[in-house]
Amino acid sequence: MPTALPRILRRTSTILIMTAATLALVATTAGAAPAHSFAVAATTPVGAAPAQIAVSPDGAAAYVSNAGGNSVSVVDTTTAAVTSTIPVGEAPSGIAVTPNGSTVYAVNATSKTVSVIETATNTVTGSIPITGVLPYGISVSADGAHAYVPTGDAISVIDTATNTISATIPVGSFPILTATNSTHLYVTNTGDYTVSVIDTATNTVVATIPVTAAGRPAAVTATDQAVYVRSGAEVFVIDTATNTVNTRFPVKGTLGGAAVTGDGNTLYVIDSEGGAVAVFDTATNTEIAYVPVGAITGGVTVSPDGNKAYVTSSNDTVTTITRGGTNEACTGSLCLPIPGR
Repeated sequence: MPTALPRILRRTSTILIMTAATLALVATTAGAAPAHSFAVAATTPVGAAPAQIAVSPDGAAAYVSNAGGNSVSVVDTTTAAVTSTIPVGEAPSGIAVTPNGSTVYAVNATSKTVSVIETATNTVTGSIPITGVLPYGISVSADGAHAYVPTGDAISVIDTATNTISATIPVGSFPILTATNSTHLYVTNTGDYTVSVIDTATNTVVATIPVTAAGRPAAVTATDQAVYVRSGAEVFVIDTATNTVNTRFPVKGTLGGAAVTGDGNTLYVIDSEGGAVAVFDTATNTEIAYVPVGAITGGVTVSPDGNKAYVTSSNDTVTTITRGGTNEACTGSLCLPIPGR
């Protein structure tokens, strides 16, 4: 064999090995930032004036509070069809599911009650009176032991074992919405432009965070690492380790909810005026998609696996938005399959 040939083979082998190593490195390191696509997958008619929506822990059912219909619609998330309509109190708004999936709590703003719904039978098994001004939102603690309803200048704490008010926690002025992560409750106080942070183990306020903007803080959504507060045409990002705002960024519109996926990668922010949902990459806080849904939108939530978002609209529907493309890892313009996906 000529002496030049082994040299060429050695060079070719080296190039191939380097290329394979580079591709393997890209496939491994880029997995943290998957490329996603977003699309409307279904539109489901529900009750009159749907307000908020919550999804069961297994992702099989979505529960929609119909403020104008005094009911809760149960949507099969596989078929996008309503399987049950449950009468509740007047003007239901906030809605939440316990972590074990057995109970749904619906806040009736006009009735000043919380309807307790047993999910096994989709029937109301109790009604909890709420005192104070305009109860609207509700969240359940990660352990399922308590549900939290903002009203007046306080949080009413529901003991889910007895379905009675077990405590009242003073917060800021005119609290409206709440969100929980594994250890804390976050409350938007629209009257004084703050967020109250409550330790759910002790039911005590451990921090009060200013979120001053042109609009009032309303929608809030949280992971264990970050809290996102929608205040008018801005979103404030709170670091949960320090309870301080580490950044803020503009969004389209001034009204509507917000929801972050459990993996923390994707944030949905409603553009109520535009009848659409803006989608953000939380690594850069940049908009990566804008999904029109054809009507004024309000509430939004995400499935436990993060691959679906559900949006309530003024045309008495719920829109399902899918997040796809998680089988690719991208760095710059290069997209590669992630092994095993």
